[in-house]
Amino acid sequence: MDNQLPPPVIKVVKQAGDVKIHVFISPEAFLANATYIIEGPKELVIIDGQFVVPFAMAFRGYADSLGKPINRVYLSHEHPDHFFGVSAAFGDVPVYALAETIEFLKANGEQIRQDRAAVYGGFVPASIVVPNHVAKPGKEVIDGITYELEVFTDGEVKTQLAIRLPELNTYIVQDLIYSGGHIYIHDVKDADGWIKILEGLKTSGYDLFLAGHGGTADKNEVQANIDYIKAAVKIAQSSKDVESYKAALLAAYPNRIGAAIIDIYAPMLFAGTHS
Repeated sequence: MDNQLPPPVIKVVKQAGDVKIHVFISPEAFLANATYIIEGPKELVIIDGQFVVPFAMAFRGYADSLGKPINRVYLSHEHPDHFFGVSAAFGDVPVYALAETIEFLKANGEQIRQDRAAVYGGFVPASIVVPNHVAKPGKEVIDGITYELEVFTDGEVKTQLAIRLPELNTYIVQDLIYSGGHIYIHDVKDADGWIKILEGLKTSGYDLFLAGHGGTADKNEVQANIDYIKAAVKIAQSSKDVESYKAALLAAYPNRIGAAIIDIYAPMLFAGTHS
């Protein structure tokens, strides 16, 4: 990795016997993307693949340093800050995603890559890897660890994969939760579905959530996400443009990190309006 880039945060966030969960978090300037490794006795399972190429390759290097083969990668959803890194660093292993995510990438992945490459150059992968296996709801046992796959709709994106690890009391939710950071609000007119999902997570019986940005979260952070989304919707409805919306949101949540994500999505909320 380029030594001029700030370092990622890498640590083990849970261990139970010979099973470990590792998190790899990019710096705040790169949206604090959180990707995970479920390390079993003999194999690894990867969750998502980072955003930009340098951190994707560093994440792969860390996985390889564990000295165990990668059984598969699970891609949680269709956003480039998750699939770009899979394309950059994990094209040689089986990649699983929901059918809807696979179809989205077939239709749009290359155009998204070209658009970002025109701006960010070598931070963007040279090609897109479309997942080659369909992840379906149900139970999988990999290296002795139970993975319970489920589909959520109308959350941060239309369709997203989540995975429960019941023996570890751990819920892999990725971008259904932003841990400590500003949240990507895709549509202020239809946030009720996402809030309903979060309310369900809060009563799920799980205590550790693996979030897609910022790392792990607990139920207090789930509630904080609910409160934030409700507040963001109200602020958007009363703001006349991107600048006033961002200013009000930052004033309401001065301690949440990753404000750059507001610049990414807010123009879409105010498309068609004029300052």
